[in-house]
Formats: sequence, C-alpha cells, structure tokens
Amino acid sequence: MSAVPPPPVPGDDRDWTFVITDGCGECGFRPVPVAELSDWFVERSSRWREPLTRDEVAERPEPGVWSALEYGRHVQDMLVLLKDRVYAMLAEQTPMLADWDGDAQAVELEYWKADPLKTLVELQRAAVRAGTLLGSVSGVDWERTGLRSDGMSFTVAAMSQYIAHEMEHHLHDVGA
Repeated sequence: MSAVPPPPVPGDDRDWTFVITDGCGECGFRPVPVAELSDWFVERSSRWREPLTRDEVAERPEPGVWSALEYGRHVQDMLVLLKDRVYAMLAEQTPMLADWDGDAQAVELEYWKADPLKTLVELQRAAVRAGTLLGSVSGVDWERTGLRSDGMSFTVAAMSQYIAHEMEHHLHDVGA
C-alpha cells in the first residue's frame, strides 16, 4: 500500500435518492423487499471477497477512480452508518442524523492504506450487524424517520434501500 496519499477522487454530487424507489439503471439495483433486507446485506457482503483479494486491490483503475480497496472500505463505513442511523431512528422520535461526508472520511481514514483482508472481515461483520438490526424491524417501524441537517427526511426503509444501493453500485464499480 502506498504511504503517499493518492490524488483526491472528485466528489459525486448527484442526488442518488431516486434509487430508493426507482432502482439504478447503471448498476442494475432494484429496491429490495424490506423483509429480505437483512439476508440481502449479508449475502452481498460475501461478494466483496473476490475484489478484496485481488493482487491489484489497492491499484486505482484510472486517476480519479477509487481502487477496490477504497470502495470496500467505503462500503464498510456505509454499513456502520446504516446500523447507527437505523438504531437512532428506532430509539428516538425523528432524530437529527449527523452529517457524513464519505469523501472526507476516505481521506481522514486513509482508505488506500487499509488492510484488504481486515477490510473484508470488517465489511462482512458490519453487514451482519446491520442485517441483524434490520431483521428486528417490523410493521410501522420501517416508516420511522430521521432528519438530515438539510431537512431531508429518511425512513428506516428508505435509508436501508439507499445503503443497499451503495453496496450494489460499488460492487458494480469494482466489476464484481
């Protein structure tokens, strides 16, 4: 792994919330029935084994595009974020969800230096934890809400679909 920070990856400022209901034509994601989300996250996490064990795991395919390692580390963090946010939405009435900047997180935690096998283990562990929590959600709790600082409201179901798309889209990005 390189000790020198690679050039920054340009941020993606597209509004991806459409995938919650419409899916994504780019990666093929389709919204997952909420009753299947728990198992879905765990199953999809196993698909990260191949990209995270490649010889070139830390190599960027081109400048300005994350490596499989960086994408895997990002997905790991998104799964932790999902668990934390869903937990907050279940525990509190309409909590304010802390801002999260994935690009800043990548730089702060030096994703490019991560250990690929540790990333795989932690990604799968985070998927199990998120999946276990989602497996405990039922009925009207799927509609419990949280607010982002910009005022946008997410339900437990919508947040779960959004992060499911993140996982699927980044599997597509790494060719898995």
